[in-house]
Amino acid sequence: ALFSWVVCGRVLARWLFLVMLLALLLVCTPLLVSSVAWFGASRMTSSSLVMSSAADPRSMRPPLEYTEAFRESAHLDVNLSPIGFVESPYKERFGTPRQPVVSALTAGGAMLDGCVVLRPDLADALVDLEGFSHMWIVSYLHLNRGWKLRVKPPRGPKQRRGLFATRAPHRPNQLGMSAVEITAVDHIGGRVHVRGLDLLDHTPVLDLKPYIPYCDSIPDAKAGWVDALSEPA
Repeated sequence: ALFSWVVCGRVLARWLFLVMLLALLLVCTPLLVSSVAWFGASRMTSSSLVMSSAADPRSMRPPLEYTEAFRESAHLDVNLSPIGFVESPYKERFGTPRQPVVSALTAGGAMLDGCVVLRPDLADALVDLEGFSHMWIVSYLHLNRGWKLRVKPPRGPKQRRGLFATRAPHRPNQLGMSAVEITAVDHIGGRVHVRGLDLLDHTPVLDLKPYIPYCDSIPDAKAGWVDALSEPA
């Protein structure tokens, strides 16, 4: 009987040892795998950094502060040259829309067609513009003279508003910005036919930019005091 107990004890001890060894392996194996993976990843990252550094010398230099050299130039005068002009049905201020989409009480009572005529050397820059339905016209309101810090908008209460909170055409730099519909593009003759102009005939044009809905349209944007008006300002 004593011999049987001894044999059973040895067998039980071996089984307990095997169970403990198995448990130890189950606990340590994930840690070992993670350590190996981390070590491999760190070596790959180091190798990638070395390779990228060797491929691009700029990654080894300190970052440059480009703006410091031009800090003073921010206060200098800016000289711009027109890229073209507008052919518009509007010949005088009276009857010209205040905004491209505001056509009531304007000449013709609806959005009229016009054209942007570019300098001959810029005609090829119109390639691919025909794929867009609308564009921005950045213009120079050359007939305006003088401006004020506070203005009275033509719509709403007769209250003076800060100039930069309005679309008043009399501004410090006389710049205009109009969103118009593109009806045709002639990138051979350098002409863009548009609809919905709010510019006088022969207004100088400074730039054209395609209207891109995902970055130009903000559906939940607020319009300050304009939101309280019953009609467009």
